[in-house]
Amino acid sequence: MEIGPILRAIRRNKARFGLIAAEVALTLAVVVNCVALIGDARRKMAHPSGFDDDNLLTVDSSPFGEAFKEATYRKHALDADLATMRATPGVRAAMNTRFVPWGGGGSSGELKQVGSAGPLMRTQQYSVDEGLIDTLDLRLIEGRQFTRQEVDRYTQQLNDLFASERPRGPDGHPKDKFLQEIVISRAFAEKVFGKAPSYLGKMLEDSDTDQYRVIGVIDEFFNPYPWPIDEDVIFFANLGSSYEGGSRYLVRTEPGKAAGMVRTLEDTLSKLNDQRTVRVQRMTEIKQNFFGPQRVMTWLMGLVVALLVLVTGLGIVGITSFLVTERTRQIGTRRALGARMVDILRYFLLENWMVTTIGILVGVGLAIGLNVALLTVIEGARVGPGVIIAGAVLLWLIGLGSALVPALRAARTSPAVATRSV
Repeated sequence: MEIGPILRAIRRNKARFGLIAAEVALTLAVVVNCVALIGDARRKMAHPSGFDDDNLLTVDSSPFGEAFKEATYRKHALDADLATMRATPGVRAAMNTRFVPWGGGGSSGELKQVGSAGPLMRTQQYSVDEGLIDTLDLRLIEGRQFTRQEVDRYTQQLNDLFASERPRGPDGHPKDKFLQEIVISRAFAEKVFGKAPSYLGKMLEDSDTDQYRVIGVIDEFFNPYPWPIDEDVIFFANLGSSYEGGSRYLVRTEPGKAAGMVRTLEDTLSKLNDQRTVRVQRMTEIKQNFFGPQRVMTWLMGLVVALLVLVTGLGIVGITSFLVTERTRQIGTRRALGARMVDILRYFLLENWMVTTIGILVGVGLAIGLNVALLTVIEGARVGPGVIIAGAVLLWLIGLGSALVPALRAARTSPAVATRSV
C-alpha cells in the first residue's frame, strides 16, 4: 500500500531522489572497481615466485679498471667470483645470470613450436650457468639442468655468432642456423605445445628460425613482467659479462644468513679484485621496493573507497533529512489519522530502499562499463559477480543506515506540532 505513494513522491521530487540514486550508482561503480584492483594487487604481492626469496642475494660487479675491457680477463674474473662465492661459508649456491627476480622487467623474446603455422609467443628469457636449479631452489619436474661444459660451449658459440653480421638468405633468415638447449617453465610449455606427458626434446624456433631444444622443465616460476608473461620463461646457457654492463650474480645463502652475508660478500669480492665496485642486495629488499608503488596504490584506493562511502552516507542523510523536514505536515497528518511510529519509519526506509535499488541497478551497468574501459588501458582484474553483489549489499546497508536517523526523527514527530507547522 505504501509503494504507490512512494512512487508519486519520487516523481514529484525527481531531482532530490535522483541525486541519491546518482550518488549510489557512481559509488558502486568506483568502489567495485577499486576493490577489484586492490584484490588483484594483493594477490600479486602474495603470489609465490617459486624461488627461495628470503635467502637470495643479488651481486652486481661494475668494473672501472682497463683490464676488464679484455674478454679473457673478464672470463677469469667471473670464474674467480663464482669459485669464491661458492666456497664462502654460509653460501649454498651461486650463479652468473642477468635475471633479477622482482626486478619489474627483464629480457623477453618470441618463440613458437617448430613447423607451427601459429603466431610467435612472447616469453621471458634469461642466460644462466650450471647453478640455476640450486641457486633459485627450483623444482625440476623432468629432464636436467645445464652442465659446466655446456655453459662454456654455448658461451663461446654465442660470442662467435654475434661477433659479426650473420649471412642471410633470400628469405631474410640467417643461412647458418643456431641450435640452443633450454630449460623451460611448465606454464610456457603448456602454452606452446599444449598439455603433454613430456616436453623433453620438443623444439622451438624464433623469428630467425634459430632452434631451441627443451632439456628440462621447471614446475613453478613467477616474475612480474610488463606483458602478461609472468609465469613464462626459458633459460639458456651463457655466461654474461661485459665492460659496460659488468657481471651479475644470484647467491643463495643458508637459511637466515642472507642479512649477514651482504657485507661479507661485498668485502670478499672487493678484496678479490679492486678494479670494480661490488653491490650486494637482499631479494627481500628488491621485492619490497618493487611492490612499493602497489602498496601506495592500494592504500590510496582504500582511502578513496572509504571517503566515497562516507560522502555517500552523509549525502543520503542530508537529503533524507531535508525531505523529512519538508514533509513534516504530511507526517503529522498521517500520525493524526492513526499511523503508528513504526509505519512512518517503515515508509521512509522503504522509500530509501527503492531509490537506493534504482541507483544500484544503474551502478551495476556503470561498474561493468568502467571495468571494461580500465582493462583496455591497464592490466587489472575483471570485476566478478561476487564483488558486485557485495558492493550492492554494502550500499543497501549504508543507504538504510543513513536514512535511519532522519526516519526515526520523522517517526517521533508529534501530530500536534505537525498540524501547526506551515
